[in-house]
Amino acid sequence: MKAVAAATLRTIPRAALAIPKPIRNKLLFALGAVVVIWSLYTFWFRDSSFVKITHVRVTGVDMKDSDRVEAALTSAAHGMTTLHLSKDALMSAVASYTAVKDVEIKAHFPHSLTIKVIQEQPVAVLRVGGKRLLLASDGSVLQGVRQGRKLALIRSTAAAPSRRLTDPLALSELQVVAAAPNALARHISNVGKGDTRGLVVKLFNGPQVIFGDTSRLEAKWAATAGVLADDESRGATYIDVRLPERPVAGGLATQSLTPLGTAGSAAIAANQASAIAPSAGATGATGATGATGQSGTTGLQSQSTNPQP
Repeated sequence: MKAVAAATLRTIPRAALAIPKPIRNKLLFALGAVVVIWSLYTFWFRDSSFVKITHVRVTGVDMKDSDRVEAALTSAAHGMTTLHLSKDALMSAVASYTAVKDVEIKAHFPHSLTIKVIQEQPVAVLRVGGKRLLLASDGSVLQGVRQGRKLALIRSTAAAPSRRLTDPLALSELQVVAAAPNALARHISNVGKGDTRGLVVKLFNGPQVIFGDTSRLEAKWAATAGVLADDESRGATYIDVRLPERPVAGGLATQSLTPLGTAGSAAIAANQASAIAPSAGATGATGATGATGQSGTTGLQSQSTNPQP
């Protein structure tokens, strides 16, 4: 093996010498030119004033600290060139603003840069110590962000967080809210935890939804959507989805949640089909008397009383 390698190494110089001298000189000159150009670009031109960023445009910022965020990004960008950008440096410049989720950058040769800020969206309101804080889906406390639509309310008896929620119970409640499909998220009033039923979601003008714990949240929300879309479940005061394959709707006839629109129901029904696989011949018991319905239904069970599961 060593002999073959040695023979190969001896062959390379011979092959190079076999090339006519004029062509060999041109090849060496071209190689040298490439090395010089690469060195000039890497160690000088891409960081030179010829391509230094002098104009920065920041978009996508909609918060109380917009001016400060834009100023921090602009200041960081002025230390770059359009040929040598650092997204990490930009993110570090706004690390103290938890509402900034990410940035997208686009250079415009030779001196301009556009920065698009991707903001975290609040999904819940945390009530703690007399304060109301907006929370992102990962538990980050969003300062200076506008609430917009109505958000689910979560309560905590722990100390008010400064940057990130740490209360285990409040975090589990936030998980339930964050997993809700958009068509249902706007209907959540609040989330709490009972002694026997576990995590419970209260819907605006609608029933309570008993989740129990944070397992299989996608399947549980899909089951909830299926029950709410079923006309036979109107008037239920609670929906138990602790076993998402067999959701239970029960309670006295009261005002029910406004049915989802056709588009929303269709989208969530598709999600339910992928998240839950009910048995083909499941029998649903519906009606005030609990009479047996037709075979092959969603497995919804309705009761005339309001027992505590």
